[in-house]
Formats: sequence, structure tokens, C-alpha cells
Amino acid sequence: MRIVESLHMVETIEDWSKVRSPSRAVRRRKQGHRQNIVVRHVPRKDAISIDGGRTFMVHPEAMKALRDATPTQWKGGFSNLAPFGQPIGRGR
Repeated sequence: MRIVESLHMVETIEDWSKVRSPSRAVRRRKQGHRQNIVVRHVPRKDAISIDGGRTFMVHPEAMKALRDATPTQWKGGFSNLAPFGQPIGRGR
């Protein structure tokens, strides 16, 4: 599995909290008038499969959260695992 980090993995959120009348703002926005709406981009927390589940695209902040949630024994990679075909443990 391959994971690609992309800054383009964001959601666009419109903040309408400073608008006095949302229905009036919607109507005037259609007419082309500027409204007091703040548009923010926040990182997505999910992943997108690119090629049938072999490659996933995530935002770097989501990847950081995934790394932080991973147990410490796996952070170094898979070097502590026995090679394929070798017995695990002390007895051979």
C-alpha cells in the first residue's frame, strides 16, 4: 500500500455566522452582490483511493495524526519482524 500526501486534500467551508439574514444573503448573492461570507479551507480527515486501493491520497495533517496514532513499535518500520520463512522467537 502506498500513501501520497497532498496539500490539495481540503474541504471548502463557508462561514455564514456574520450574515444578518441568510435568506436575503442568498438572494443578493445570486444577483452578484458581495456578502459577508468567509470561505475557509480545512484539511480533509479521510483518504481517497487512487488506483483501486493500492494508492491512497491524504492531507499531510491527516497523515501526521495517523503516524501519532500508530504504536511506537511500528514507527521504525518493519525491521523488528522476522524475514519470511524464518521462525519468530528465540527457539529455532
